Amino acid sequence: MSGTITDRTLAMAGIIQACRCVQQIARTGITDADALAASINSLFVIDADTTEAIYGGRENLLPGLKLGARLFGKQQDAESIEIMRYCLTVIQLEHSLGKHPAMLDAIGRGIDKARQQSEHYSTTHTNVLANLAGLYSDTLSTLSPRIMVNGDQLYIGNSENVNRIRSLLLAAVRAAVLWRQKGGSRLQLIFFRKRYLNEINRLLSGEV
Repeated sequence: MSGTITDRTLAMAGIIQACRCVQQIARTGITDADALAASINSLFVIDADTTEAIYGGRENLLPGLKLGARLFGKQQDAESIEIMRYCLTVIQLEHSLGKHPAMLDAIGRGIDKARQQSEHYSTTHTNVLANLAGLYSDTLSTLSPRIMVNGDQLYIGNSENVNRIRSLLLAAVRAAVLWRQKGGSRLQLIFFRKRYLNEINRLLSGEV
């Protein structure tokens, strides 16, 4: 499946946004509810006509796009560097997943089960997130590299926060799958950072 720079940039924003939510929950116990919902909802969208549609519209990726402008620009700080580390590990993990088709099928079945469950509750209900977190724990967390999340023990020791974090990491890997399907590669993050930054700025400016 080929894609445009816009497709790849939006998918990358999906990775960044999910990782940012992970960082916030691990550090403070809270995150933007709309950003979290957009990431989790993307797991349940299969037949979308566009990359935007997977997230319910470009506006739902604004947090990821805005942070992407920092990550691909020159405004680096410890917080941004940590998020970029999460993103790169997610991309590596997605690459590892591609070598395990049986696990990929199991994840698909697990997400479908969670989707059916969400029809009775909501996509971000604690029961749904617990289901998704269990799926992540049984599958992706067994692969290398493992995503090591840093945070305050007060928050990462809380079971509901752990479920939110693992569900978001599952959503981040889903975004990485989309990014690769649209033509993304790790080398682009080294050699085409400026191109991504230009596209992010174009999308943030509201240009069509």
